[in-house]
Amino acid sequence: MYVKIRTDGAVGIGRGTPSDSEIALGYGEAHMIAAALEKLAQTARNYKQTYKKTTDVGSGNKIEFERSDEGMISVSGDGQTFMCTEDEIRELARLLKNLPPIEVAPSSDYAHKIPPDGAKCVVVKNGSDSIKLRLPEAALLKVSLSSSLDSKFFEEHIHIGQKELWIKRSSDLKWALGLDSSTVKFTAYEVENLSSGLHNAILDVLMDLVKSMGTDKLADIRIKSQIQRIEQDTLKLLGEHKKAKSISKDLTKMSKKVLESGIDAEERTQNFIKMCQHVYSNLEPSYLEPLFDLFSSVFVADS
Repeated sequence: MYVKIRTDGAVGIGRGTPSDSEIALGYGEAHMIAAALEKLAQTARNYKQTYKKTTDVGSGNKIEFERSDEGMISVSGDGQTFMCTEDEIRELARLLKNLPPIEVAPSSDYAHKIPPDGAKCVVVKNGSDSIKLRLPEAALLKVSLSSSLDSKFFEEHIHIGQKELWIKRSSDLKWALGLDSSTVKFTAYEVENLSSGLHNAILDVLMDLVKSMGTDKLADIRIKSQIQRIEQDTLKLLGEHKKAKSISKDLTKMSKKVLESGIDAEERTQNFIKMCQHVYSNLEPSYLEPLFDLFSSVFVADS
């Protein structure tokens, strides 16, 4: 059995399994799970215990431990069951009791999540200057900023309906970005912090959405409802577009990789950024605004 600390800070346990096929628990729950495993290893036979998670990580809300009359030991949760020997259970308990401390990424001074304000949920700021962005706009700005880092000069103007989002690198040391007439300037020293701040802000907004879906029996229904909304509303927005069905199918598939349970927070964030990038790069500009309006509604939890 392996134990890992995931990029979203949760703990995953599994046996030769990918991330979506492991049991997830909160970092702070590891000691309690370890204690339950130690008790399981000490019990000769016919023992069962259910631990209810205190966090909303993973696709389920409980982990079950069982030792049969024959002495077989199983650990179940998040739709997975792992059969273990007594020695493996003791080793798993030891690993969970001795997890290294989590290194929390420092918050950015230049970009972070804000309570939704007319769909704007990310702020970029430096000093007294700031701009507020919708989630898809933050995603495109993150992509554009990343592209500018390996350049000596860079300028891009992103038109979303009547709005203009832009970024300019005028020298090795100077960046400026803005929304319409509002401008925020950065130095080379600050821009790396800005880039990580944008990424973490998008991640935070998406994780708020995941938490809002809950972990009860209706969570899957809520998730499927939002995915279905992407599919149906995309078809409506595209109207008579000759590739409407294939575009809707692609965006529905991408939205599943953002919304469905069991997805690592980092992967979820990358998938959303790729989804926005796909729309910007591959669809006619006239569809940007209505599709990003849809994304801003679906992927941001109500405040």
